[in-house]
Amino acid sequence: MNIEHISVSRGKSFKQCPYYYKLKYHEQIPNPGEEQFYFTYGKVIHKCAELYVENKGKIPLGDISHQVLSGKVEIEPGRDAVPAKDGFQGKPAVPPKFAPPLPADYKKRLPIHMRAIQKLTESVGAEGLIEHKFKYDLDPPHEKMVTGFIDRIIIKDDKAWIIDYKTTKKGPFREDKNTILYDPQLRLYCRVVQKEFGIPANNIKAALYYLEDSMLLGAQYSDESLIKVEQELLKVYNDIKNADPERVYGKTGQHCARCEYKGMCKFYQGTGGKASKWDGDLGNLG
Repeated sequence: MNIEHISVSRGKSFKQCPYYYKLKYHEQIPNPGEEQFYFTYGKVIHKCAELYVENKGKIPLGDISHQVLSGKVEIEPGRDAVPAKDGFQGKPAVPPKFAPPLPADYKKRLPIHMRAIQKLTESVGAEGLIEHKFKYDLDPPHEKMVTGFIDRIIIKDDKAWIIDYKTTKKGPFREDKNTILYDPQLRLYCRVVQKEFGIPANNIKAALYYLEDSMLLGAQYSDESLIKVEQELLKVYNDIKNADPERVYGKTGQHCARCEYKGMCKFYQGTGGKASKWDGDLGNLG
């Protein structure tokens, strides 16, 4: 299948459902419905946090969120059309995206998340890098690129702190002190900082910051763990590249309920639209 680059989220998409990857990234079928709103809301929050830190906290978050929600600020940049080349499909032009009106539930959550961003910024300051973009070859010189953005990087002397904002509510889908030790995204972020800034693994701390309750969940990783995450991503990259698009299949499950392609998925339709809706709580299994 076509693969221009790998990211942790794309890798997860392929492992969760190869057919979803085929529709979204190989055939590049436009989203047939509305994007799940929690994705859009995440972009709103990240843009507010980015502008607040960028302006060193001098512009109140209330003013920033008003600018973003009133459509004065892009939450996602547009893209020019990309012509087909060397066997890869082209891409149509995409206009920039602006914040839509917030549903009632998100309107209630927004002030909580704004206060959490302000609290953290007042604690750690506004120095460092924000929305740091990275792209490098997992297998030089074969250009098997991995890409992504890091919300915040704070570097002091030979030490670094990485912060990743999360809007996830309390529940089974959050990381905990044990699962975070295997989190591929934070491990990759640490690897990026290690490679770009020459900081030893034992001097890098990474954390998920849950805005819902201002909870900072941190971890440190070994050199071995940071090297391994690259190997894991390279394997997924090769698995995608070597997959026959005519033979990939769909994995049905609880994730189908949120899939934008479920209306055109033969695998989901084959279940009668009744794929498992288990919420991840083992206590519910009796």
